[in-house]
Amino acid sequence: MLKTDNNKQDFGLVSIIMPNFNSAKFINETVDSVINQSYKNWELIIVDDCSTDNSIEILSQYTDDRIRLIKSEQNYGAALSRNKAIEAANGSWIAFLDSDDLWAYDKLEKHLSFMVDKSAVFSCTDYKVIDGDRKEVSQFSPKKDEYFYNDILKHNCIGCSTAIYDAKKLGKVYMPLAEKREDFACWLEILKRGYSVCYFHEFLAEYRVHGKSVSSKKSKMIKHQWNVYRKFERLSIFKSAYYMLHWALKGFFKYLK
Repeated sequence: MLKTDNNKQDFGLVSIIMPNFNSAKFINETVDSVINQSYKNWELIIVDDCSTDNSIEILSQYTDDRIRLIKSEQNYGAALSRNKAIEAANGSWIAFLDSDDLWAYDKLEKHLSFMVDKSAVFSCTDYKVIDGDRKEVSQFSPKKDEYFYNDILKHNCIGCSTAIYDAKKLGKVYMPLAEKREDFACWLEILKRGYSVCYFHEFLAEYRVHGKSVSSKKSKMIKHQWNVYRKFERLSIFKSAYYMLHWALKGFFKYLK
C-alpha cells in the first residue's frame, strides 16, 4: 500500500460509475461531492444517456482531468449506461454513485480502508435518505455486518450509491440488462459466486428520493422485482413468491417512518 504526499494511504485507483439522465438540478452538487473527496486517487466516468436538459452544459464546465464524460448516441437506460462506464474503467475498485446522490467528503477514504482491513471483496455503507431539497427523510442502517445471497434475495439492503467491489479479485461485473432493478441483479450476481457483502456502519452517502426517482414509485417496483427473481435468477414461482413477500415486508416499506 502506497503513501500519498500528505501521508495518507493510497489503496489504488477507484473508478466511480455515474449514469446521468436529466439530472441538471442535482448533478453539480453530486460531482462536487466527488471532487471534494479526501481520497484523491479516483476517476469519475459519467455516461450521459441523451439528456434533454442542460446536464451536458454543466458537466462540460469541469476541467478536472479525472472526470470523463461519455455521451450516448441514443437513450439506453441506466443498466447499459453503467456498463459503458464499467467497460471504460481503469480502476482496481469499482464504485457507484447516481447523478442525484451525494457522498460524505471522506467516503472513499474510510470505505476503502474498511474493505482492505476486512479483506472485503464487496461492501456498502449506511446512508441517509433526503428529498429534492436535501432535507433528511430517514436513515438506513441494517443491523447485520455481513449479508449473503439468500439474505439479499429477501431484502436488498445495498444502496447503489454506497457500493464498492474489488475489480482485482472479481474482474469487471456488469449490470444485467433488466428494465429496472439492474443494481439489485448485479449484487446477486456477485453474491451467488460465493461472496458476501460486508456492511460498513457509517453514514457516508445521501440517497435522494424525489418525484422522478424509481423508489418514489413503489407500486411500479413490484413487477421489476418479480422480473429479477424469475428472469435473471430463474427462481420458481413458489420461491419467487416467498422472496417477494419478504421483500415487501422488509424492503418495500424501508423508507417509511
